[in-house]
Amino acid sequence: MPGRLLEPWPGSRRPPPAPPYATGAFVGAWVLDSRWGLDQGFERYDDHFDLSKYQVVSLGTVQKKADAVIDGALDWLETVRDRRFFAWVHLYDPHTPYEPPEPFASRYPGQPYLAEVAYTDHAVGRLLDWLRAERLMERTLVVLTADHGESLGDHGESTHAYFVYDATMAVPLIVRTPWGDRGRSRTQASSVDLMPTVLELLGLPPAGEIDGRSLLRAVLTPDAELQHLAYSESYFPRYHFGWQHLRALRDGRHKFIEAPRPELYDVQADPGETRNIYKANSARAEELRLGLERLGGTGFQPAPPREQMDPDTLQRLAALGYVGNMVDQDPAAVLPDPKDKLPLFARMSAAKAAAQDGRLEEAIASMSAVLADDPRIVDAHVTLGNWLRRAGRLDAAAASFKAALGLQPENELALSNLANLYRSLGRHQAALEGYRAVLRLEPRNPQTWYHLATLLLDLGRVDEAEETFQQALGHNPAMGAGHNSLGAIAFARGRLDQAEQLIRKALELEPELRTVRFNLARVLELKGDSEAAEELYRQELATYPDHGKARFNLAQILKEKGDRGAYLRELRAAVERAPEFGAAYFFLAREELEAGNLPDAADLAQRGLAVDSASEVAPLGYYVLADVYSRRGQPGRAEAEVQKARLLEAALRRNPLPRI
Repeated sequence: MPGRLLEPWPGSRRPPPAPPYATGAFVGAWVLDSRWGLDQGFERYDDHFDLSKYQVVSLGTVQKKADAVIDGALDWLETVRDRRFFAWVHLYDPHTPYEPPEPFASRYPGQPYLAEVAYTDHAVGRLLDWLRAERLMERTLVVLTADHGESLGDHGESTHAYFVYDATMAVPLIVRTPWGDRGRSRTQASSVDLMPTVLELLGLPPAGEIDGRSLLRAVLTPDAELQHLAYSESYFPRYHFGWQHLRALRDGRHKFIEAPRPELYDVQADPGETRNIYKANSARAEELRLGLERLGGTGFQPAPPREQMDPDTLQRLAALGYVGNMVDQDPAAVLPDPKDKLPLFARMSAAKAAAQDGRLEEAIASMSAVLADDPRIVDAHVTLGNWLRRAGRLDAAAASFKAALGLQPENELALSNLANLYRSLGRHQAALEGYRAVLRLEPRNPQTWYHLATLLLDLGRVDEAEETFQQALGHNPAMGAGHNSLGAIAFARGRLDQAEQLIRKALELEPELRTVRFNLARVLELKGDSEAAEELYRQELATYPDHGKARFNLAQILKEKGDRGAYLRELRAAVERAPEFGAAYFFLAREELEAGNLPDAADLAQRGLAVDSASEVAPLGYYVLADVYSRRGQPGRAEAEVQKARLLEAALRRNPLPRI
């Protein structure tokens, strides 16, 4: 439920030219990350999120509580209170998943959505209280609105985006002026009317062509009827399931919904939109349909462009439901009406809720049943494939992705996911072909260039990888991951200054990017600045506590400083929090061996070799075991472990691993 704050020139509705506004934005959800370009024009854009508390980082889960957003806004407002300011304060709490804090959760038992609305209201109150306390309310314009509501079961929809009924489309709009204007207007308004309204209230001319129309007359005279229209749409059914998209036009009395079975409602007499009066009022419906075409064209819009997304963005958007699998359809095709598919959609939503709650097998069974009823839903095949992969059923996951491609051979997400699956199976050639197939469909796709580059790097084809990372950056220069990877390559080649420059650029572009602080720490450590390196390793671990290499390197610095206790603590933490990282097991096993703790040494070495039997440090695991067996009087077993170590060392000399 975002709110907007503007400070006009005191005492005048038509201010004279004045110094520019201080501009700040404070957002509560990762969907408003600055990577989407929403920070344009803001001197301060507060989109920092603590990722360390999330096991799975996705747009659907990463958010800030309202109080944290308000804290950031108030801190900034304190610094600009004597200036003209514009503040956008965005609160995300009344949004799934509903997790209201106390005491609001207890005040609304069993009603988490209402509890989050009440909590958000409390947070807005904090902001208004500050304005009053600082005597700024009498010269500040406050606008409060929202992007959508939640259906909460109305029309069979649980949340939003599937239908365009007022249960989700009607949102609050409160305009509080410093001049004592009062009243409630029932005239039709739309979100696009906000900007021209604010500009006219401030006496500022609109810049260029805009879609909205000012609501100033209704603000000053609430009984005024402005005769505005409100347009709404949802392409969610089309792009996710291959069903018809929905568009609507509302004039304050009637609402027309363009669908295979059209709908018309008298929203004054029937605010719940329960009685479709289309057949009895076809003339009025046709007037609104023509108005809909004048505003929105024929209705078919191409899928949103994806070429500017970073390597993780597409999957994150799909998790939230903003992109999905983009089912391209013939614009002239008559697709199924979402109303008729609602029971199937409800079952899909229940399956996704089960997956989000960790009930993966239940989700898999439910989505499989959906596909048994309608095997042509591409989104369902891809979603099922992702769940099967998480469940370790890799062959079944591949079959699901292939089923999606059988329905839509050019589905980029299915191709990408299949290529990623092949990569995890060690089928590198198939993965390479998969990524290249995606690039034949969309050569400007930076995330696929990136995935291809990282695979080439894993295969030791460093020159090809470097060129491919450059391709990724050519299509998205703001991809911090690309700069970070090129910095790692430069580091491996000993070009420390170039590496530092590239990695610092990555840090500037994506401050929360995994490994970026780790890579910068490696550079600085090699340059002799171990103090700065230690701090960067700690910062990396604060966000990603499971980063085994960062913890291992930190341990080595602590050992060199003579802090043996801290060194051992970090090694043990690495074993606990990064169980797939073998080096920590081997070094800790050596420490236990030197302390005479043979059972612990053997256990650690064996556990390390179970996850890492072929790296440059893996021979240490075999040597520790050999020493343990030797001390136990088992020379034959000791010699066998020594031979394994020597064979691995010889193999690594012949084919050294890429040092990236």
